[in-house]
Amino acid sequence: MAHIRSGAEAPLPQTIAGLSEIPVGEELEYQVSWWGAPVGTVLLKSSKANGLIQLECTGRSNRTLDAFYPVRVKLTSWVDRAGSPQKFNASVKRRRRLHESTIAFDHLKGSAYHELPKGKTAVVSIHPQTQDGLSLLYHARMLPFESGQTLPLEVTADGKNWSLTGKVLRSNVVTLARLGSFSCIEGEVELSYPVPFFQGAKARIWFTEDSKRIPLLAKIHSRIGPVTAVLIRLEPSQVS
Repeated sequence: MAHIRSGAEAPLPQTIAGLSEIPVGEELEYQVSWWGAPVGTVLLKSSKANGLIQLECTGRSNRTLDAFYPVRVKLTSWVDRAGSPQKFNASVKRRRRLHESTIAFDHLKGSAYHELPKGKTAVVSIHPQTQDGLSLLYHARMLPFESGQTLPLEVTADGKNWSLTGKVLRSNVVTLARLGSFSCIEGEVELSYPVPFFQGAKARIWFTEDSKRIPLLAKIHSRIGPVTAVLIRLEPSQVS
């Protein structure tokens, strides 16, 4: 369970700096609920890999949802210390339908090379801030935030580039049943790119206001109904 203390809502007192580098050795586990009922978990991990940082997102439905709609997700993004993506793999399985894709980034040429299902390929132009669907979350954690700020974002996915707009809304306090209370920054982004179940949905995300900028809570209003992800476990991170 998560509680947002509405009486604590206020503009940010100042510009809040983000992460200086991608954290290594961090593990964040979330419980995912749909219409208030638990339906699965998501785990975010970061580790070193061949001179890069490997970001992993694995998600799976629980036994209740597995009975009629099993879901398995594995996203992997390799980024440099500054958070610039180099390669991205996605595997999303819903029931018996499997979607797999790969993106290779060539920042010197300003291009992203997409390998898509059914042998399709695409090459799209990118700029230095273009992200994949997973590295985008860590990119957001590195940005400075101030109240009322609008953040232009871009994701490359499914052989195209997708423009997103992030908004920094306010400061408030979030209390998590297992972890306690945190001063947070509340933000919003519209998921305009093709995310399974959530394309076109608006997501509210609460990040800790400290130097780690940890995403504690997300609420997504989508075409399949309200979905919530609440942090239930975190392992200490280190910047090295």
